[in-house]
Amino acid sequence: MKRTFQLLSYILLFSIILLFGIAYYFSGLVLYPKVHCNPDHHVFCKGPSELGLDYEEVTIPTEDKLNLVSYWIPAKQSKGTILMVHGHGGQRNEGLRFSKSLHEEGYNLLLLSLRRNHGGFATMGGLEQKDVTAALQFLKTKGETKIGIFGFSMGSATSIIAMANHPEIKVGLFSSGYVSAMDVLIESAKRDFGIPYYPLIPVVKWVLDFRSGIDMNSVRPIEVIANIHPRPIAIYHCKRDDYVDYHHAEDLFAKAKEPKSLWAPDCDRHERIWNFDPKEAEKRTVGFFKMYLK
Repeated sequence: MKRTFQLLSYILLFSIILLFGIAYYFSGLVLYPKVHCNPDHHVFCKGPSELGLDYEEVTIPTEDKLNLVSYWIPAKQSKGTILMVHGHGGQRNEGLRFSKSLHEEGYNLLLLSLRRNHGGFATMGGLEQKDVTAALQFLKTKGETKIGIFGFSMGSATSIIAMANHPEIKVGLFSSGYVSAMDVLIESAKRDFGIPYYPLIPVVKWVLDFRSGIDMNSVRPIEVIANIHPRPIAIYHCKRDDYVDYHHAEDLFAKAKEPKSLWAPDCDRHERIWNFDPKEAEKRTVGFFKMYLK
């Protein structure tokens, strides 16, 4: 009996250690994604000069002392400024696909480099709020008052929350975003690894909270998107997105208030709407900012 009890105790202890070990591994994938430029996805990996755009590298300090080295692309006769926020595992060049057409229309562009690229870690839109706040402060020091925001994937979630909290952001375009950080993580764990919610996901969430210092349940764009009203927004999402399911766009759109629009082309790769139809993507994007960022 004693030997059986000891065996069961060892099995239980091993199971707990294994559970937390797996949770630690998966939390690391969230917090420390590999950062790289994928030409098939981001297309322009050599910087703004690849598009013939003049630019400056600017260093934007955050309140927690990270230095975000970002691209500032000024227009000669500015109609306004668009802050572009990249996705999870992405870099500042993610917005370059849309930059040339927006710049030619007369917009300054700030392609923000988020904290994961500068000694921090990714939090699916949580601590990235500090990055956007720092970028807005940078723009204010330049005297910019007509500010729009354009986010991609995690950057979209980040931008929704930021716009709800910062009335100085006049318009927002949110591409391939999600209703909440935990929802998209739960869905991707089940789809990509076959992991059910119990028992692993609650432990992953606990470890994420511990390592990040924030409650991941607080990253819920769906809860604040209505607060953006009456400022205009647009949502882009591939109808057959292979990573963030299309229902996220539908749910966000349903919760948002007018003025709002939704474009959902029949593409099937995450955050590749421009890649699917560059002309239409640029036409809609330029048209949106031209109509509302005045």
